[in-house]
Amino acid sequence: MAKTHALPAELTIYAVGELRPTLLGWVSAARGSADFRVDGAAVDQVDAAGVQLLISLCHALCRKKRRLQLVQASGPLATACRVLGVPHLLDTRSTPGATA
Repeated sequence: MAKTHALPAELTIYAVGELRPTLLGWVSAARGSADFRVDGAAVDQVDAAGVQLLISLCHALCRKKRRLQLVQASGPLATACRVLGVPHLLDTRSTPGATA
């Protein structure tokens, strides 16, 4: 089974500068299946910069022929993705209240 990487509680403009190298490090070190699992259950603060970081992660994975699987997205993270027009980031099989 693929390793699941956990996002921190804060996914805002104040945290993305420090978080970006960590996420890209995960991508660089990742081996295996096409799915790259990221757990968003702990996220309780998120803004557009945080969602933009996830989109950047998707692009980095795409270049490696991989796909982001955002599992267990918290309520705030799921809402932010829907409001900002990127509900496709959500794994609707594991996100409470998400719709396809």
